[in-house]
Amino acid sequence: MAIAKKQARELSLRVGPTWKSFEQFRIEGAKTLSSVKDRVIATLHTKSGQYRILEEHDFQALYGLARDVHRLRGGLGVVVLAVRAAQKHPDETHLKLLAEAVAMVGNLPELPVRDTFDALEPENLDWDEDDEVILDPDQIPRPLRSPKPSQSNGPED
Repeated sequence: MAIAKKQARELSLRVGPTWKSFEQFRIEGAKTLSSVKDRVIATLHTKSGQYRILEEHDFQALYGLARDVHRLRGGLGVVVLAVRAAQKHPDETHLKLLAEAVAMVGNLPELPVRDTFDALEPENLDWDEDDEVILDPDQIPRPLRSPKPSQSNGPED
């Protein structure tokens, strides 16, 4: 019972901030995402649809749960087939098959939940040896934010 309560607490998602447009989200900037932590799900409305934003850890937990549900659904399908076979042929072999199928589903291990994905590594990169290729995103130079150039009123004398 304690495990079920712990899992329920881990999956209790809360509604977070909502942005009515991408422009509103862009204006508020990345700092507004700091409130999207610890099981909080934000909503972004755009012309092309509605999007949910959640932290990587929460995504991994939901993804792990979805994979477990998928595995259990497949296992239950095997059990249902074994039940039907045992109903049609209630002999020792089919009843043993049913018992084995139920035991198999009951012994399925829980899938691990990861906190992050491994970094993506490009495959089959063909590039000129003279080209500089930077795969580490932290090493990619970002343009400095500079003030807008001053407006001139024409050529100076």
